[in-house]
Amino acid sequence: MKKIWFLIFCPMLSMAQDLHPVSFAPGCCSERTGIPIYTYNTEEAKELMQVYVADKFSEKFMFYYGKFDPWRDTEASRTALYNQRYIVPPGTLPIAKGKFLDQTELANIHFEEFLFFIVKDSGRYKDRTYLPRQENKYVLNYYKNSEFSFFPVLAVSFETAQSYCKWRADKLNVGLKEMLVGEPNKYKFVGRLPTKEEWLQAAGSTIDEIQFATHEVSKKGRLFLDENIVKSRFATAASVDKPSFLGYNVNLKYENGGIPIEIPQYVYAFEPNNSGFYNLYGNVKELVAEGFAIGGSFLTPNTDEALFEEDPLQSYQTDVGFRCLVEVKKR
Repeated sequence: MKKIWFLIFCPMLSMAQDLHPVSFAPGCCSERTGIPIYTYNTEEAKELMQVYVADKFSEKFMFYYGKFDPWRDTEASRTALYNQRYIVPPGTLPIAKGKFLDQTELANIHFEEFLFFIVKDSGRYKDRTYLPRQENKYVLNYYKNSEFSFFPVLAVSFETAQSYCKWRADKLNVGLKEMLVGEPNKYKFVGRLPTKEEWLQAAGSTIDEIQFATHEVSKKGRLFLDENIVKSRFATAASVDKPSFLGYNVNLKYENGGIPIEIPQYVYAFEPNNSGFYNLYGNVKELVAEGFAIGGSFLTPNTDEALFEEDPLQSYQTDVGFRCLVEVKKR
């Protein structure tokens, strides 16, 4: 059976790209909805979401292993799971028939798109209910900092995460209806948080997925650390003044040093797992449908107790984020 790629709004989403989007080169289109939404032009800011210039020594120079495309590059692409006769929501990978999970955690820029449309569609101040609940340091230096556009959004409430997943599916359905010429009501997308069981299915075995690793610091990586991490007060200069970091191939706390940075990293940082998903273990804990967060974070060690703790806290947590599951259903 031949898979059908999802091509609404922005054809870029269907093309194999050499690199993932980064803060200085976000592209024109949202990874989550396919809408051509980003602009640098202030005069277009009422209709399009304004993005800001970022340094070119960016997040891709820290802990990034390059483009990985499981649709094309692995044996999985030849299995029935990757060849379902369904339209594929952008930014997702299949975990079961008709079920597609986001390849990465939701990033700050994706969440800003959500808030932009809340205001555009519902009016000024309507976004306030959904704002991440973070300390001022993280709001100003992380969430509102263009250098961290593609880092995980933090401290979003469970209810807001649910609202985002539903909103995203609603946006996708607008394009889906336009795409299915002749049979516009055949399928629909339903967005939600994954269940714990679905999350664990995508995460795979910790024994297979979590390995020791040494992360070398390049010249541009050093600039990113100095100009963005240290100046934003997420690490001290002395703590990151080293040629490499010892840790894991995922972003977990390492008992003998590790990565001494007080924020998670780029959503495409570190190695994807065997199914092509990034940072299911580590980086940030992730909300699931049952109402808690699991998976460990950059603040938790590599132990079963830490990785699978059912953490009920979301507000003001600097290590809790989420990703969505999108189901394809017949109407």
